[in-house]
Amino acid sequence: MESQGLKVVAVDPHDATAFRAWHDAATAGAGADRPDPPVWSYAEAAVSYQRPNSSFRREVFVALDDGVVVGAGELGLPLRENPQLAMFEIAVPPERRNRGVGSALFTYVTERVRAEGRSSLLTEVNVPDGIDPAEWPGVRFATRHGLTLRNTELRRQLPLPVDSLHLDTLASKAAQRASDYRLTSWAGPCPDEYAEQYAQLKARLSTDAPLGAVEYEAEVWDVARLRESEEQTIAQGRTLYTTIALAPDGAVAGHTQLAVPNDDSARAFQWDTLVLPEHRGHRLGLALKVANTRELSAAHPEVERIDTWNAVQNGPMVAVNVELGYRILEALQEWQRDL
Repeated sequence: MESQGLKVVAVDPHDATAFRAWHDAATAGAGADRPDPPVWSYAEAAVSYQRPNSSFRREVFVALDDGVVVGAGELGLPLRENPQLAMFEIAVPPERRNRGVGSALFTYVTERVRAEGRSSLLTEVNVPDGIDPAEWPGVRFATRHGLTLRNTELRRQLPLPVDSLHLDTLASKAAQRASDYRLTSWAGPCPDEYAEQYAQLKARLSTDAPLGAVEYEAEVWDVARLRESEEQTIAQGRTLYTTIALAPDGAVAGHTQLAVPNDDSARAFQWDTLVLPEHRGHRLGLALKVANTRELSAAHPEVERIDTWNAVQNGPMVAVNVELGYRILEALQEWQRDL
């Protein structure tokens, strides 16, 4: 599509030159003026967009001005659940803003989403801590294009290594109520003996994690979906570190997971942490995260920080992160609208 002299075109992720130009623009726009922005490397993005995925389809596109890439976008289409939903991101480098580039990209998004027969748009806006959201470019853009704020998560970061005495104190605190549970950890894919239960834990995150007013259907996971997800993570060059809690009867009661990317060896990402409702109140969240943090630091002493995201209304998990020493860096706002 073309708008005010701009042309927006799809990008073939297998075209290395075109995909590199997309990645450069997307990274420059998405990371601008943010603290320590956690953006995908070129290699990670290439794997994500080149490998077929039975649960999610991704598309990328750019805005061109006289053949020069001036903005980038991506579209994510859930394929199992949420058939009405389309997730999108738009990134415009600061020097290219206020020239209609973002609006041209958004017009392309709406045209593609309607062509796919979908009716709901969802995007994220990251606002650095201490900034008035009303003054942030992404918030102004989302508001201007009819999206409404549905949920807010806070991105926190934990400097590593955490003092061993502090971890000992937290572990002892958790053990006072979690002594009936056994923790076990692994690196890489989930062992077969836990895979079925672990897949169900992954599914529960889509229903148990606070979503505010975001309209999102529960995900359905099985072992095949779990293995496909793990295979993509490995292909991206990320190593997973997982700790689970086993109840006295041997059932998996909860889990936590960290990911370490090869392309950014000083950073790790906190992924899922979940304790099943019937096992809450035993400080398992704290016990799990302390144990997994130790596993990560032992295996990767070069990792200097962990990023995590939690909904502001998720009091128990926020409290665990504060106890560990995580500090707020920015807010991740989720914006949605119907077409």
